[in-house]
Amino acid sequence: MIGSSPFKGYGYIDTTNHTPEQLEKYAKNVALRRKAGLEDDGYDGSFAARLKRADEYLASGQTHKATDSIGIVLYQMDDPTPGHPVTEDFWHNGTHVSVTKDCMYGNTITIGGSANPDWIYVSTSVGAVKIDLNDMTSLMKCLDLFSPEDVNAIMRKITEVKQAREAKSQIDRLDEELMKNNREEADEDGKNQSIDEAVGVISAEEQQHIEEKRDKKFIG
Repeated sequence: MIGSSPFKGYGYIDTTNHTPEQLEKYAKNVALRRKAGLEDDGYDGSFAARLKRADEYLASGQTHKATDSIGIVLYQMDDPTPGHPVTEDFWHNGTHVSVTKDCMYGNTITIGGSANPDWIYVSTSVGAVKIDLNDMTSLMKCLDLFSPEDVNAIMRKITEVKQAREAKSQIDRLDEELMKNNREEADEDGKNQSIDEAVGVISAEEQQHIEEKRDKKFIG
């Protein structure tokens, strides 16, 4: 099924799990603060800090479904097995979000979707984000699920796709205009050629008629 990869044509998709690095950074920050005599963890709203708190909440035995970060959702999901991806669906700010973990294709986060979708894939730190360009409203409602770096990557990709399509549209319009001009020139040349040929035929007939009359007159 490799040939049916949904990422084909979208370049390299980074599906690396960055959670360990983020947690390590968070742990070092906590250690430094404690060494400096500070008791709190310096919670700054980052993914690592939210993940730490969500993990502590789970360890307390209470059920909790964190939806304030795609990273947390992925962290709380079961691991997939070959041929058996794991999918989690939830609603965020009234928008449907589907998160899939797959052994072969990595993570895929699908946001919204219209009746006439125009899907693109964006590589982020949490996997490939599947966005419908005809449903940008849903995307705007879900940007707070991603880190600032991933938001930048998403918006940059959307801009690149739109610019590329606009450039292609302009090229297509120029090609159509050139083809139209070439057809008009060809039609004009054909019309002129037909007139010349018609004139040539008439001249030959007239010349033959003149020759016949001359011959008759000479004989008679």
